Amino acid sequence: MPIFTRTVALLALIASLALTGNSALAESSKTAPPRISVEEEVKKSVHAMSEYLKASKSFSFHADIQYDDVLPSGQKVTFSAQADVSLRRPNGIQAIQVSDTGTRRLWFNGKQLTLFDPVQSTYAVEPVSGNTDQALDHMINQLHFSLPLSDFLYEDPSKALTKNTVHGFVVGNSKINGIPCQHLAFVDRLIDWQLWIEDGKMPLPRKLIITYKTLPSSPQFAATLSDWDFSTRLPDSFFQASIPAHAVKLPFMKESLANTLAATTAKKN
Repeated sequence: MPIFTRTVALLALIASLALTGNSALAESSKTAPPRISVEEEVKKSVHAMSEYLKASKSFSFHADIQYDDVLPSGQKVTFSAQADVSLRRPNGIQAIQVSDTGTRRLWFNGKQLTLFDPVQSTYAVEPVSGNTDQALDHMINQLHFSLPLSDFLYEDPSKALTKNTVHGFVVGNSKINGIPCQHLAFVDRLIDWQLWIEDGKMPLPRKLIITYKTLPSSPQFAATLSDWDFSTRLPDSFFQASIPAHAVKLPFMKESLANTLAATTAKKN
């Protein structure tokens, strides 16, 4: 994960590691599909969590995040971030993330996606029509970044989380911020990950750790989720971008890459 420059800072919400980011890579793997082995108790727990989130038309949560950056020397350094994410189905997302490498804000209102860097006073706008699932897919497949913990925002979180899972098992029980949780562990082709789900009638995700085992030095992403809110009404205005008049509009990375490739091709010819 690079430290953000002025241009790169606009093109990603964070150098966040996300399960959805791994999905595209895993799907492109040419190796034979491995045998899938997931304990039934794990399936039930993840399904219960997924159904609970799916049943909610809107919610928000806070996340305390730590993520590794691997230096050219191979040494890992760890950065911290705090994220506040809100979702309103079918077409509303707002997120703000403050990290050691910068601040990013994102809005999606069913018509367009706006990404804003308040420190650099730069922003980008992408026309995206549809629901929140389509917007999340567009971020990953077209804009090459993902929201922190975006898998929990999909209509079917279980599918988003486990689409590339090979093995899953129950580690045991533990407490996250004093809340009793079931500790689950998973193996995917490119990552190992762990999930803590709250016990009881509110099976909420409380912690997630991802280990990128195929990358040099096996960097990790860890997030502790808190302040879940399912009752606050989120009006339309909450998902409308608020950009200062002096902010500079820049293109998303896909446009920059296309221009670079075109220029390179022209030179070769």
